[in-house]
Amino acid sequence: MPNGRHEPIAWHELGPVEPGAAGEPVLMIMGLAASSRMWFRLAPWIAARHRVILIDNRGTGDSPPARPGLTMSGLARDAVEALDEAGVESAHVIGASMGGMIAQHLALDHRDRVRSLVLACTTPGGGRGAPPWRMLAASALRPLAGSRRSFPIVAPVLYSEKTRRERPDRLHEDLTLRVADGTPMRTLYAQMGAIAGHDTRARLAELAGLPTLVVHGLDDALIPPDRGRDLANLIPGARLELLPDCGHIIGTDAEEPAATAILAHLERSRAPLATPR
Repeated sequence: MPNGRHEPIAWHELGPVEPGAAGEPVLMIMGLAASSRMWFRLAPWIAARHRVILIDNRGTGDSPPARPGLTMSGLARDAVEALDEAGVESAHVIGASMGGMIAQHLALDHRDRVRSLVLACTTPGGGRGAPPWRMLAASALRPLAGSRRSFPIVAPVLYSEKTRRERPDRLHEDLTLRVADGTPMRTLYAQMGAIAGHDTRARLAELAGLPTLVVHGLDDALIPPDRGRDLANLIPGARLELLPDCGHIIGTDAEEPAATAILAHLERSRAPLATPR
């Protein structure tokens, strides 16, 4: 299989905690080299009203190692198997960055498992332009200098100037979790290989009729907001929410506005109640 020797990935669930919450299942998929713990800001908002299923992508958190040949379709199959293990027939799917790419493949290849989509700070692929030099430099330096020393190089790509200036404590919290995760470099390389092969532009029209929200920061320097606009334009009926003073890490830069937009989308997309007979 593309993902090497097959082993199931790790997952866990949260919520709902609000009395009388509808509790519809929501699958949350994180981005490059990050475990599900990086949902620590947004997941509680969603879990207050819904059953949240959090997965560790292959090579992160408690999941098996990532191996060469990792693909988006393979990562999407991992997510489907997690839903199977959780006993969930279909879920609303939220994906951030690379997780948003996985979510696109999940919806395209396993449409019956997806109730709605939230695609955050992500792209349809077929990228324009070179990757930001800071991200490349930080990736190259990380094996030598470690995450703490390379983080200041990459921070301007990931976070808005406002957050870096006014809320350095939030960056410190994020870094502490990333260091604790200790995601190996082989995961970074394998996932970047999967990202390089991601291009859904020719297929996204197939998602017509699937409630979709595209959320993007206006200050995103890693995946520019035009890529979010492209994504929304390629999915018939998709809503686009552009967040001011927000870079690539929407849960850190714009926690409450992002959560509010996502919860409103989930409310709009709820399955209709059965009519009593």
